Amino acid sequence: MKRSRSSKLPVNAATGSSIFSIPSCLLMEILSKLPMSTICNCRCVCSYFRNLISDPQFAQLHLSTSQPSLMFWDRRWDCIVHLIELIHPCLDPVGANNRYAPRILRFKPKCDVPTAELEVLSSCNGLICFYWPRTYNPYVICNPVINEHVIVPQMEKVFFDQCGSGFGFCSRTNQYKMLRLLSPSIGFGVPGLIKLEAEINTVGTNLWRRVGDAPRYLHWYSGGCFLNGSLHWIVHDTENCFESMCCFDFGKERFQPFPGPSQFRGLPGQLRVEMMKMGVLKDGLSVFHHPNCYMLDIWVMKDYAVRESWTKDFVIKLPWVATYFGYIYQPLMVLNNGVILMVYALSVLLSCNTMDNNSFRKFMVNGISSFARAMTYIPSFVSIKNAARGSYS
Repeated sequence: MKRSRSSKLPVNAATGSSIFSIPSCLLMEILSKLPMSTICNCRCVCSYFRNLISDPQFAQLHLSTSQPSLMFWDRRWDCIVHLIELIHPCLDPVGANNRYAPRILRFKPKCDVPTAELEVLSSCNGLICFYWPRTYNPYVICNPVINEHVIVPQMEKVFFDQCGSGFGFCSRTNQYKMLRLLSPSIGFGVPGLIKLEAEINTVGTNLWRRVGDAPRYLHWYSGGCFLNGSLHWIVHDTENCFESMCCFDFGKERFQPFPGPSQFRGLPGQLRVEMMKMGVLKDGLSVFHHPNCYMLDIWVMKDYAVRESWTKDFVIKLPWVATYFGYIYQPLMVLNNGVILMVYALSVLLSCNTMDNNSFRKFMVNGISSFARAMTYIPSFVSIKNAARGSYS
């Protein structure tokens, strides 16, 4: 007779106890400390573990301690998400043979739309937001770790073209939201007539609500940089030079000024926005600026929203010329040993050792031959379907 599989784990013969006797809150704490691959395996052990790891309380606990990883999006063949589970903070990432052999998790997002044409917009709390580059319709928000996704449909607006979008989270209401920027088709690009209307969608609804206007010359194609419940942008003047910064607060649902580096104030006409990008380094908002094609300045805001806390942490001489149209250097993360991992021309990984005269080396990962996008990513077990149903708490 064929034995049926039991959902229970073995009982300790000496004590008569099992793992089920451990309080669920304590077991969640233990599981949250394990590597991602181990937690994923634990989900397959039994229904009790699966339900425990699927609990929103566990997702929040794990997210609170989850460390940034590197994520690679490869859409050439199978549209695979490659996740480097751990970058050791004191690692020499390339070693003698210029290769790094980490533990890699691979996920294939299952969506109701073709994934081969999707582009990555951004990520938040382990959720990745994809969009169609031409129409922005629809948005696909997925968590590849637990293989969940939701689709956010667009609602067309007559005589308006979409020219930008952003994705973020409001911790006060536990809601994920999409922001889109619309420009009138008539008069687009004519000084004095440009007007960016902003609309927002709470994920799980089909309603797009008007939330005022965005700054006229918002550097919209950057997609915004999400941190502390807000998306951040650079605002430029009519000559595409840095003018100020602003943010969109997902809690207040409004745009507001944001303090940029005070050192930028006296340099009108010298800071081209196409040679700048924003990101998050060392848990702080950062600006990556190329003062010329051969140098990279990295500015980090040490205290959030405090103008005086902006500091130029790194001045780096570049191995290859930085050019326009996205072919610039973008740092991804800083390791404890002073090594900066960065991406060039969207698909070339480099390591820069700031403790060794800013020496550059190619950063090649065994098992990843090519990719369309590299970015920092915080893996999580957050359920986007629970969030869309309003049960994320």
